[in-house]
Amino acid sequence: MKSNVKLTYVKSQFDEAAKADVARMRDMCESDCQALDTFNPSSNTSDAMTFEQYLVSRNASPTALSTATVWTRAMLGQEPKDLSALYFLNYCKSGGGLLQMRSDRKGGGQHLRVRQGMQLFSQGLAKDVPEAAIKLETPVTAINNNTGNGILEVHAGSQVIKARKVITTVPTPVLRNISFSPDLPEEKRTWVEATTYGYYTKAMMVFASPFWVKRGFCGLTQSFIGPAGVIRDTSSPADNKHILTCFLGGTPGFAWSDLCTADREKALLQQIAQLFGISEDIAEREFLQMVTYEWSKDEYSGYGCPCTVLPPGVLSKVGGGQLREQWKDVHFAGTETAGEWKGYMEGAVRSGERAAKEVISDLK
Repeated sequence: MKSNVKLTYVKSQFDEAAKADVARMRDMCESDCQALDTFNPSSNTSDAMTFEQYLVSRNASPTALSTATVWTRAMLGQEPKDLSALYFLNYCKSGGGLLQMRSDRKGGGQHLRVRQGMQLFSQGLAKDVPEAAIKLETPVTAINNNTGNGILEVHAGSQVIKARKVITTVPTPVLRNISFSPDLPEEKRTWVEATTYGYYTKAMMVFASPFWVKRGFCGLTQSFIGPAGVIRDTSSPADNKHILTCFLGGTPGFAWSDLCTADREKALLQQIAQLFGISEDIAEREFLQMVTYEWSKDEYSGYGCPCTVLPPGVLSKVGGGQLREQWKDVHFAGTETAGEWKGYMEGAVRSGERAAKEVISDLK
């Protein structure tokens, strides 16, 4: 009996120590990201190492490292060993900081959702322009910015569209498939060639009832082992939709993506059942459908989502503003180019407003 009490006590002490170290690392990352310039971050030291090396150099415990891995997987679909520490810290700063970006409180990155879905934005914008002005399924293959008469030639399929200005909003990996004449400046090309996506997708598990709420849970979980690193309640009670959205990223996400659809559903139902303390039979009876989309198979999104990352050594070399700077009569927008809320719809909108102002200013 005494031995059991002692073991329980030691475990309790370890848990408290682990929690304290997670809080220490979290606060350290928050402090370091807040010290950066949002639009033009600079630190040769933190850009010389991966985010994992940054954590290890500050004596992060295994629990703190695992927690930080949940952050990078859920936010960018990447492992800490695959991205620059400076880039990740600046990514956090772009959303107001690590804490704000991950918060579902007012002003936080997880606070608001669009009930009708994000497609509402593009559908609304399309209604405000002539139907003939929108060309679907017409990928751009070349942009000639070297005609000598101030007019650009945009090659899209069999068409050649002439324009005074071009705004590109495609993710940077897609720019590799567009031929520019003359070629992009070296710094911008370096950025484009270095960016990568990890594995990232959301699987919305739709259930007949909010069984987790009935059991007293809010529906938010984090997991070191997966397959889902983060699960959030994204239900719409007004529509009688009861949904747990599973965020699958990084190494566990890649492994999950290799499964067939039935096994993918089963893996997530097993995880959900374990996390919320119900049997797999109950989870399967409540389950209605899984809704998902794999960005890694979409060439026009750059084979990824929500935002590309840079490895060590690039950001400090080319500068934070290089990707968004216009080149001749081509302007660059898209969420990656945003200073604030990079990787989010907010960043995409802000980048579009900036590019539009650049064009209007030049044309005047």
